Amino acid sequence: MEKENGGFFNPTIKKFWNCLYQEAVDLKQCEKYIVDAIALVSDEFGLIKVEMELTIPPNRYQLHGEQRSVMLAAKEGFGESTDFLFAFTTGGNVVFHVVWDEEQTDYGRDELEILLRDVFFWYDRNMRQNFLEQILNTDMETGAANPYAFTGFAGMLMARGILERYCVVFFNIHNFKYVNKVFSYAEGDQILRQYTSQIQALLQEEENLARLGGDNFVALVRTENTDAFIRELQEMKVFFSNKLKSQTFIFGATIGVSRLEKVLTVREVMSRASIAYQEARSCGVGGVVWYSDQIYQEMMERQNVISNFASIMEQGGFVVYYQPKVDSRTDRICGAEALVRWVQDGKLVPPVKFIPQLEQEGSICRLDYYVLEQVCRLIKSREERGEENVCISVNFSRKHLEEVDFVEHVIRVIDHFGISHHYIEVELTESEDFQQYGIMSGIVEGFKKYGIHTAIDDFGTGFSSLNMLKKVDLDIVKIDKSFIPLEEEYAGKDKDMMMLWSIVELLHQLGKEMVAEGVETKQQLDYLEKVGCHIIQGYVFDKPLPQKDFEERLLRQYQ
Repeated sequence: MEKENGGFFNPTIKKFWNCLYQEAVDLKQCEKYIVDAIALVSDEFGLIKVEMELTIPPNRYQLHGEQRSVMLAAKEGFGESTDFLFAFTTGGNVVFHVVWDEEQTDYGRDELEILLRDVFFWYDRNMRQNFLEQILNTDMETGAANPYAFTGFAGMLMARGILERYCVVFFNIHNFKYVNKVFSYAEGDQILRQYTSQIQALLQEEENLARLGGDNFVALVRTENTDAFIRELQEMKVFFSNKLKSQTFIFGATIGVSRLEKVLTVREVMSRASIAYQEARSCGVGGVVWYSDQIYQEMMERQNVISNFASIMEQGGFVVYYQPKVDSRTDRICGAEALVRWVQDGKLVPPVKFIPQLEQEGSICRLDYYVLEQVCRLIKSREERGEENVCISVNFSRKHLEEVDFVEHVIRVIDHFGISHHYIEVELTESEDFQQYGIMSGIVEGFKKYGIHTAIDDFGTGFSSLNMLKKVDLDIVKIDKSFIPLEEEYAGKDKDMMMLWSIVELLHQLGKEMVAEGVETKQQLDYLEKVGCHIIQGYVFDKPLPQKDFEERLLRQYQ
């Protein structure tokens, strides 16, 4: 055997180096190459048993670190009972435990250590590269994959032709903000990481979880495991404690799911998941929605409204209809409500097809001011022709609560047309946002200073009707049609009549004006007459009318 200054030049050693210095895709493959390489030289060096012990200290990626052993060589006939003769460290985080027979080799211990140090340096390089890749592919706050790694995993499944065996699950954790009311933000991060760890424990081999940001996650789960995975997401218990207190949190989730048959691109995986999740979110907290072609088409229609909103406005696609308010004691119009309609290809698009989309996206505010301008223009033109006007109410979205100059903006529009303030009424819809009573009260008082009345729409169907009356000095209350008894007899009709009477009596006692909306039949009109509600809006008198028909209706009244 040829040796020179501790170097190795024989063919066996060269094979060892060739086997060792191959490109490894991960640490498992790297360790296999090491085992194969050491097998080539075990006889040459008299190796009986070699174990590599790896220690990774705690770090942000691995909170508890890692410690494991890899058996690199175990000569047949020598089992686990064989004690290691010596160990040496590389000075890093790898220790080699070795059993060798120096009688069977011309190499000494120093030369053996040089050989194993070569193993270490190559393994260490691969380990660091692997660790760097893990960092680049990991969400460091939770330990889950990041979006980049997730799309890479989906691409790998697609390349292998098995993506169709999976479902993609997009979910948002409920009420995680509550955690930071109980524990600090740093502890909240720990709870989020623990939650993520428990979700990862649900996954099978070759399934993947990624954090998209905040409390939004996405997972690729085999189809047969998906239902069970979703059930776990809907009631995930996480226990956490510190020196002062402990608590078990039960987290639910809003979930969008899609099967992945016929998916052609990785982008479509996320697209389907996002569409399903948005639909689930619109259905309310805790919803689970599976992607379908119908949901996709409806989403595209919504996006079409949002993306084409500006051009629809410019081309006059939005028109204003007017639904009269009639005093049932005189059968005369005493006001009207302005309602926006979208005319597309000569047909009216139902408001439900575009109002919620514009509300969510925020363009509804611009549309509200457009309606106000059209109403002011109508009132001004009638005034210039010497024709009678009535007060017209204009709906304003809850989004306007976020405007710091909402009242002033409305007044600027009205004054631009030079019409009297008392011809405009501001109509708001009751919702959970109206629990911001201070803001609401300030808005109502602001309009009062300018001589403009405010009305609350759909009274009784929201979250805090009585508190609204108590804390906000509204002028007009519109009673929702659900409180008006139906014409036919039915169980509970007497109770409905009593509730209607009680609402009307309460509003009378508080000195509020009232309007009954959605009145459709003569019998319902009689009910309202009996309880003392006389301002009526509904098909029993008029449906929403185009401006021309509305003006003709007024003309007949004043002739």
